[in-house]
Parts: sequence; C-alpha cells; structure tokens
Amino acid sequence: MKTNFLYDFVKKNNISKPIFIAYFTALVIISYFFIFTIFGEKGLVKFFALRGQIENKEITKQELSSKMQAKKNLVDGMSPDSLDLDLVDEQSRKVLGYVGKNEVVIYPNQNEGE
Repeated sequence: MKTNFLYDFVKKNNISKPIFIAYFTALVIISYFFIFTIFGEKGLVKFFALRGQIENKEITKQELSSKMQAKKNLVDGMSPDSLDLDLVDEQSRKVLGYVGKNEVVIYPNQNEGE
C-alpha cells in the first residue's frame, strides 16, 4: 500500500487547492531566499571569505607601511639638513663599493666552487 504524505496531509486537514498552492509557493520562495542568503554571490559564505582576504591585506599593508617608514627614515638620515656621516659612509660602502684609504679589500675566490 503506497501512501502519499502530502496528499494525506491535505485531505486530512481539509486544505483547499488555492491555499495549498499559496503556502507551497511561499515555502519555496522563503527557501530560495534562505539558501541564496547563505550561499549566494553576496551571501554569508562569500562575506566571510572576503573578510578573511581583508584581514590578510591589512597585515600586508602594515608590513609595507613599516618598510616604507624604514626607507623614509633612511632617506631622512641622508638629507643635508640632518646629515648622519656614519649613515652616508655605510651606504656609500654598501651601494657604491667605496673603501677608505688605509683599508684592504679581500674578494672571495670565484673558482673555489669548481
């Protein structure tokens, strides 16, 4: 014996066809919006994923800001108004390869690895 739950429910509660269609349509629409709210293009899943990306970008922004501030401090230290001779000496040796008069430069042997 095969029973249809929905048919039995409608017959037992004496629900008319238009009311059944209205309730069923309302249920489908509510279910659609509920699912779309969670999994849709602008749903909660996407929201939390974007929130995580924003947090990662904020961390990257802080790291880049600190690097930029370090470079700015380096440039400010070499400005003519506040000239730091030790910093100029260090940068000229590091970047340009300058050495002092009484200093000896020892280059690593390039053929050692062969």
